[in-house]
Amino acid sequence: MTLLTGIVAPLVFSLTLISVAWWPMMPHYYWLIPTSLISIALLIKRCSIIAVVFIAMSVALIQGNLYKHQSEVLYRFGTDITIKGRVDSYFKKITRGYEVELTILSINGEKLSFFERPSVKLYAPIALTMGEELQALVQLKPVVGVLNQVGFDKEQYYFSNRFLADSVLVDDSHFMVRSSYNWRSKLHRLVTSATENSPQQGYYLALIFGDKSKLAAEDWVRLKHSGLSHLVAISGLHIGIVFAVGYFIGRGTLLVVTLFLPTELRYKTAPFRLLLGIFTGLVLAFSYSALGGFATSTVRALLMLVIANSLCIVHIRIMSMTTLLVAASIILTLIPFSSASASFWLSFLAVSALMVTNSVVSYQFGLRTVLYTHVLLCLLFIPIVVSLFQGIAIASPFYNLLFVPWFSFFVVPLLLLATAVTVLLEEQNFIWALIDMLMMPFDYSLNPSSWFWLNAPAYFAFYAIPLIFAFVLRKVVSLKWLVLLLILCVVTLPLKQSGQKVSVHFFDVAHGLAVAIKQGDQAVLYDTGRASPTFSMARAVVTPNLLALGVGELHGVIISHADNDHAGGESELRNYWEPDWVKKPDGMTEEQLCIRGRTWQWKAVRFEALWPPKRVDRAYNPHSCVVLISFVQGDNSVRRILLTGDIEKVSEILIARTLSELDVDVMSVPHHGSRTSSSTFLTQLIHADHVVASTKFHSHWQLPNEMVKQRYLERGTHWYETGKQGQIDFVFFDGELTVSTLRSQNLDPWYRQMLRSRVE
Repeated sequence: MTLLTGIVAPLVFSLTLISVAWWPMMPHYYWLIPTSLISIALLIKRCSIIAVVFIAMSVALIQGNLYKHQSEVLYRFGTDITIKGRVDSYFKKITRGYEVELTILSINGEKLSFFERPSVKLYAPIALTMGEELQALVQLKPVVGVLNQVGFDKEQYYFSNRFLADSVLVDDSHFMVRSSYNWRSKLHRLVTSATENSPQQGYYLALIFGDKSKLAAEDWVRLKHSGLSHLVAISGLHIGIVFAVGYFIGRGTLLVVTLFLPTELRYKTAPFRLLLGIFTGLVLAFSYSALGGFATSTVRALLMLVIANSLCIVHIRIMSMTTLLVAASIILTLIPFSSASASFWLSFLAVSALMVTNSVVSYQFGLRTVLYTHVLLCLLFIPIVVSLFQGIAIASPFYNLLFVPWFSFFVVPLLLLATAVTVLLEEQNFIWALIDMLMMPFDYSLNPSSWFWLNAPAYFAFYAIPLIFAFVLRKVVSLKWLVLLLILCVVTLPLKQSGQKVSVHFFDVAHGLAVAIKQGDQAVLYDTGRASPTFSMARAVVTPNLLALGVGELHGVIISHADNDHAGGESELRNYWEPDWVKKPDGMTEEQLCIRGRTWQWKAVRFEALWPPKRVDRAYNPHSCVVLISFVQGDNSVRRILLTGDIEKVSEILIARTLSELDVDVMSVPHHGSRTSSSTFLTQLIHADHVVASTKFHSHWQLPNEMVKQRYLERGTHWYETGKQGQIDFVFFDGELTVSTLRSQNLDPWYRQMLRSRVE
C-alpha cells in the first residue's frame, strides 16, 4: 500500500528509465544477473526505494539490449537485403516518393521471431497501405541527422519510436505487395474518400487517425501562432472527450432500458449504471486511441482513466500526482524510450499544469474559476511553448478559451459520429457538410493569428519559470520578495549578452553551409543551406536557431555562390526576416555585389570581400564570395574570421597572389574539405587556429578528404566537422575565445552511436 500511495517509488522508477536516453553506453545483458539479484536482496531487506532503482535498471537493460539485438539482426546480412515486411502506418507523400513505417518479418528468407523484428522507415515509389505486406530488395542506410541547439532531431525521433534504419527500394528491382484486411486502413480510405472535396480534410484525418500528412506547412504555422497545435493531435484532451461521450452513452442506454422494466427491477440496475458508463467510455476511448496508433499521449490518458476509474469503483483515493507517476512508469515500461520524444514531456507536463492549476483555484467558484483556471494554464505553458517554438502566442488564451470547448462539445463528437455514419451509410455528405460549417469559424479566426505572435529566444523560458512560481505562491510569499524577484529578472535579462562582442555559429545543415555572425540581438548570415520544393534548411534549422540565439533582426545575408546547398534558402530568409541587404557575387545591383575590394561595416564588425575579382552572371564554386570578418575586442586584440564558400585550387592561387600571410581565429574549410580545395597555396598563407568543415556524416561524397584534414592538423590547427560534432559555436567574450560543440565522440548517448555507425 505504501508503494501505491507514495510518490517516491514511481518517481524514482520513472527517472531511472528516463535516464537511459543519456547513457553513454548500454551495458551487456549479462548485467541483468547482478541487478536482478540485488533487487531481490533489497526487497527482502525492505529497502524498497533502492530496490526500485535496480528493478528499473533491469528493465532498461532488457529494453536497450533488445534494441541493440534488433539492430544486429537487421544488419546481419549487410546493407542490401531481401525483406518481407508489414506496413504499420499511413503513407506520407515526400519529394522522392512515399514514406511509410515498416516492421520487418523476415530477412533473406529467414523468418524473425516476434522480439527480433526491427522497425524501419521505408521510402518507396508507390503508396503502400497500412496492413499490406511487402517483399522486396532494399538498401539499408544508417540514421544520420543534423544536431543543432533547436530543431528536428532525426536520431532522437527514430530512437523514441524504435526505428533502426532508413530503407530504400533498390532501383529497377522487382517487389511484391500483398494486400490484407486492416480495419484502420479501411476506415482511413472511407473517410478520405468522403472528405476529398473538403478544405478541412487535413484536420479531419489528424483528429480521427492522427494522420497529419495532409496538413500543409502554412496550417502548422497558423496553429503555432494561435497556440492551438494541441487541438489537432490526438491527445489526452480528445481521449477525455471520447470517454465522456462513451460514459454518457452507457449510462443513458441503461437508463432507457430500465424504463421498460418492472418498477421493482429498476432500482436494482442503479449500481450498474456507473459500471456500464465506465466500461462504455473506456471501450470507446480505447478504440479512438487505436485509430491514432496508440500514441504516447493517448496511452497515458488511457492508463490514467483506467487507474482513476478502478480506484473509484473500489473506493480508494490516492494523490493525483501518484496516479500520474504510476502512469508514467507503466508507459516507460511498455513503450521503451518514449521519454526521448517531445510528446511524452508535453503530455505529462500538461497534466501536471492542470494539477497545479486545480490546487490553486480550488477555492474559487463559478465563471471566475473557469477564467482563472484558463489564464493560469496559459501562463504555465509559456516556458514549454517558448522552449519548443522560440516564441509566444499572445492571443493563445483567447483562442483556447473559444475553441477548446468548441472542439470538445461539437467538432470531436461529430467527427466520431460522422466516421460511424460513413461506415454504415452510403449517403453521408450531409454530416461532413455540417462539420465543415462548424470548422469555418476556426479556419477564419486562424488567419490573423500571426499578428499576435511574439518571437522569443529559448532562454526566456528560464525567466518565465520563477515568475510563474511567484504568481502561484503569491498567497504564501510576501509582496516585497515578489517585487525583488521581478526586478532581478528584468535586470539580468539584458545582461544575457553583456561583455559578448561577437559569436560565430556554424549550423549543422548536412551537406551545405550556414554560418551566423551575431552581435547583440542582430546577426548576419553567410549562406543558407539547401532547399527543395517541400523542405528548406532555412526554415527547419537556420531560422529556429537564430531565434533560439536571441536574434531579433537578421541585418544581412551573404550568399557565397548560387549552388543549392549554399543558396537554397535565400527566398525563405528574405520573406521571413526581411534583411537590410543581401550580397553575392552575381548580384544585380552595385549594393548587392560581393566582389574583391568591397568593404562594409556592421557595428564593431568589418567585412572585406577577398574574392571574386569581378561580378559574374552565375556564381559557381570558383566564384564563391570569400569574406574576411574582423573586429577589435576590449583588450585591443584583432579577431578574424575567414569564410571561404566553395573556392577551388585555381581561386586559392589567385587569392594568394594578392594577400600576405594572415592569421585568423576561425576559418571555414573551402568546399567542405574537398581535395580540389585547401591547397598548399592557401594553407601556407592562412594560419588558422580553428577550422570548420561543414559536412554530412558519411556522405556519398566522402567529405572531408583525409589528406586535406591532415594538412590542417599538421599546422597545429584545431579541426571540427559539423557532420561529426553538430552545431559548432565560437564565442568571443572579454578577450577570450570559447568553443563548444553539441556532439562529443566519447559522451554521445549510446543510441546515437549505434544508429549513425551501426555499432556503439
